[in-house]
Amino acid sequence: MFVTLGRWCARRPKRVAAAWLLLLVSLAAAVGVLGSATTESVSIPGSDSQAAQDAARVFADSASGRQPLVLHTPADSVPLTSARARDAVQEAARALAGRDHVVAVTTPYEPAGAAALAPDGHTAYLSVELDVAGRDITADIAHDLVDAAEPAAAAGIEVTPGGNLAAAADKKSTRRSEIIGLVAAFAVLYLGFRKPIAAAVPLAVAVVGVGISLAVIGLTGHLMDMPSAGATIAAMIGLGVGIDYSLFCLTRFRELLATGKGIEDAAALTTGASGKAVAFAGAAVIAALASLALGGLPLLRALALAPGIAVLVAMAATLTLLPALLSLLGRRLAPAPVAGDGLVARDTPTAPHAADLPEAPTVPDTPTVPDTPTAPQAADLPEAPRPPERGWARVARHVADRPWRYLLAGLAFFVLPALAAAQLSFGQLDGGDKSPGTAGRTAYDRLEAAFGPGVNGPLQVTDRLPKPASGPTDPAVTAVGEALKDTSGVAAVGPAQLSRDGRTVRWQVTPTTAPGDPDTAGLVHRLRDSTLPPVTRNTGREAHVGGVPATQLDLNDRLAQRLPAVIGLVLAIAALLLLLAFRSPLVAAKAAVLNLLSVAAAYGVLTALFQWGWGAAPLDLPGPVPVPGYVPLLMFAVLFGLSMDYEVFLLSAVREAWLATGDNHGSVIAGLGRTGRIITSAALIMVCVFLAYLLWDDPVVKMFGVGLATAVALDATVVRGLLVPTTMVLLGKANWWMPRWLDRLLPQMHIEGGGETPVPEPVRNA
Repeated sequence: MFVTLGRWCARRPKRVAAAWLLLLVSLAAAVGVLGSATTESVSIPGSDSQAAQDAARVFADSASGRQPLVLHTPADSVPLTSARARDAVQEAARALAGRDHVVAVTTPYEPAGAAALAPDGHTAYLSVELDVAGRDITADIAHDLVDAAEPAAAAGIEVTPGGNLAAAADKKSTRRSEIIGLVAAFAVLYLGFRKPIAAAVPLAVAVVGVGISLAVIGLTGHLMDMPSAGATIAAMIGLGVGIDYSLFCLTRFRELLATGKGIEDAAALTTGASGKAVAFAGAAVIAALASLALGGLPLLRALALAPGIAVLVAMAATLTLLPALLSLLGRRLAPAPVAGDGLVARDTPTAPHAADLPEAPTVPDTPTVPDTPTAPQAADLPEAPRPPERGWARVARHVADRPWRYLLAGLAFFVLPALAAAQLSFGQLDGGDKSPGTAGRTAYDRLEAAFGPGVNGPLQVTDRLPKPASGPTDPAVTAVGEALKDTSGVAAVGPAQLSRDGRTVRWQVTPTTAPGDPDTAGLVHRLRDSTLPPVTRNTGREAHVGGVPATQLDLNDRLAQRLPAVIGLVLAIAALLLLLAFRSPLVAAKAAVLNLLSVAAAYGVLTALFQWGWGAAPLDLPGPVPVPGYVPLLMFAVLFGLSMDYEVFLLSAVREAWLATGDNHGSVIAGLGRTGRIITSAALIMVCVFLAYLLWDDPVVKMFGVGLATAVALDATVVRGLLVPTTMVLLGKANWWMPRWLDRLLPQMHIEGGGETPVPEPVRNA
């Protein structure tokens, strides 16, 4: 099937390339018309915070809720209470009310907004309500509202958007990170292929794939809540796997050209061999991401869907667009006739695969002449000198000849990161963790300084009454209000709001601590466990605590509960796929266990650099930053999927050598020697792409960049270069042991080679 697909695309290269470009242009046009929607809202079905959010739907809130425009004057200037400042702010409010999407503006000078004016008179905020949901607030809307507040700015008042307005205003293009990643990838590819056009092909395929993926993700945001980090993570992973997948296939294509294959045949066989491995590896990534559905969280599904789309598109582009480009460019991609020493593949023709050799002609039997001396047997000849090994082949033999030494050294390398990973705890980010100079950080700091840290993350307490309240002074209402005020950790409680039917009451509770402070999580627990139950017990009332801090707490608790199930499923999926691919229970189990080491190292680096704050200065962070619970969980699924690329590539080469020779020790050396260079190059490209995203302001994106880069680098070097070969050497023929009953159950799969190489009987138990 894969050979047929590759040949079909190679025979119609212009048509296939035009179809991909048309799809890219069409989706880009759709995004231009409809926009790319993202939201930071989180829903957690079955949680107390979700119940509070659902209960509050009876209130006539605007689609966006109240979005702040923070007003500030320096301490040595006139306060906002002066007549001149008041007139300017009110004029700005009238201008805002006339802008598109604005349905209401509340000033700090009217009773409904009196709490929005700080005691010192130098900080306040306008509450702007829009007819669009938070995810539909674009940068253009945010900038338009800031422009409308020009009368205030002209009076010397600094105007800064907050909330979703700040998130939209701060939203930047990932283009700079992508360009840096592409330039670094081109440099690595050029060093390997020594031809600019060959180095450009994987980049072209990856860029087209990422462009289509981001457009699809942006449009999907109109149908479901899609966090802004989702698109960035998808671009990061899409670029990495898109380049790597094309690199694997282009290397095989050049090898086939070097053996004399025609362009069309080489493109078809490349798709049938390396393309099949790409499909397998891509399916492994998508399956690992799909396991996150066990989390039962829309946020987790969205964060898994975004990179899943990117991997699927990258896989499709590699299987269709790449063969078309290979056919169009043809011999211009072939290795130069002069030998080179590139990182990816030598420029000398490689030995052909057995399936690529012409069948030897049949020689008729000839009678033996008794008196004629027979040719000496192979065993009687002196052993031919073995050519000197270089590069990864030399490393492979050195490691394989000293397995225990390098196994213990490799395992020791992971001890410290694993100890740090054991200290990883889930936390909550807030506006104070954003980069200095961003609108979100400026608004956060000014509100905190003027009103206290809790103003940036108020809690929403709702109470559903069995019968309508007579008003805000109803004893059933005031009892809860007084209990809230008496709770330790509460700075202020807003007036009770009643729904039209009088059955639902809502209070805004301002904590004394910041949203991301662990003490705020403690306050949520106190309200739920100690404050509300005594005044609502046996009354038929339903009181719930919501708001961003409560939602984040419920999110982390839910993730901690589901983490073992998700990890177990990802491990099972990875082991099953490797078992199907290589028909060896030991190889599958060993690979799953070794992959855990790379993940543990990534977690350890996250703990040290972010949670402990060791990387605050170089990463442009304000100090220690908590790690949200979904970051390690999503990273676990992504890393297990990505590690399958290198696992499949290495083990395919080892198994191919073992099937041909039956020599386990030599097969390990041959497999690592053959694939070490390309695995190193692919990993280096992916690391460069991931690290380029450290320029992003979002701490979550920085976490993914650092964590993924660390894991991929260690996976391609310590794990694949030391641990995999040493364990395979020590296990010997047991690597390929397969119970007869399991052998009969499993379907035959040939990941590399397109099924062209005959498969001998595997080693079985007696």
